[in-house]
Amino acid sequence: MPFATFFSRPLSAFRASFSSAKPDAAAAAPPTLDFPGAPPDIRQLVRERQYAHIVRPADGIAFDPDSLRYAWKAIDHDMAYVPGGDVTLCGEYATTSEEGFVLVPQVVGNSQTDSIYLDRWCVTNADFQRFVQAGGYENVSLWPEQILASVLKFVDKTGQPGPAFWENGRPAKAIAAHPVVGVSWYEANAYAQWVGKRLPTSAEWQRAGTWGSTGSDSLKESKYPWGNSFDPQFANTWASGRHQTVSVHECQGGNTPNGIRQLIGNVWEWMNTQYLLAATEEITVHMTDPMAEVRGGAFDSYFHSHTTCQSRSAQTLLARKNNVGFRCCFSAEGLDPHGDEELQSADA
Repeated sequence: MPFATFFSRPLSAFRASFSSAKPDAAAAAPPTLDFPGAPPDIRQLVRERQYAHIVRPADGIAFDPDSLRYAWKAIDHDMAYVPGGDVTLCGEYATTSEEGFVLVPQVVGNSQTDSIYLDRWCVTNADFQRFVQAGGYENVSLWPEQILASVLKFVDKTGQPGPAFWENGRPAKAIAAHPVVGVSWYEANAYAQWVGKRLPTSAEWQRAGTWGSTGSDSLKESKYPWGNSFDPQFANTWASGRHQTVSVHECQGGNTPNGIRQLIGNVWEWMNTQYLLAATEEITVHMTDPMAEVRGGAFDSYFHSHTTCQSRSAQTLLARKNNVGFRCCFSAEGLDPHGDEELQSADA
């Protein structure tokens, strides 16, 4: 995005994440834009949050200007622009001490990120249900060949394709607006491909949580999207007292300045980054299954040190936990948002 364009679209780049959502509507999933005047195929792509296919078409053939305007309107609604920059990645290494095996925190180093668009909220049960109903589990193009046999095991409590804690191929109505959980890294990645996006890397996710609250006179990153002091009202962790997932409408005091919700707490989030554990010479690390990093902490995270923008954990790629969800992103490089003309839309 050109520098001038970025600052000429303050409402789209830094929208306050629709904080006017009413408390009694907390169970309702975030609205999807619907453009009755759009061509049927464009209207469907927007309703299913597949608008990234319009601005980054897989075949490289550009859509017409009207279709692009509809897509950018939906992107402004659902996603936030995160400018590229440096982040300081942290990790740990395994070593031995008088107490035995220990993990020692360490600074891994700086990482440069490019600009991205990142989902304002985690993928909800309502979002993921559209993927299931569209046959996502049967679409072999969305799954690596080596795990196709495992896809048959990605079923809910009643044996239907879907997240581990659903029943009869659908979520309970009361949790439509909660982040989808019980999905493996492969399921998260398949959904991301289906909507034309991808999972963020750890560096991109960390950049999204820290760039807006880093002081102009310092390169030091803040610990949380809202600053350096933990507030249990800003994030759904153990300290908040909820002890289960909540709607993506809640805890908006913890939003980033550009309106990204719940980066800290509620659910850990799958990253598109492999987890590797460094170790001193006397220790050999054996990992029988590949692992991916997860970020942000969850409703059952007890220690605040586990829920900063810099902390990380890991899960095996096939794990289907009740406290791990995901959000998606796509690269902003080379894109020039345009078409601010008013378009008739209806939230559905």
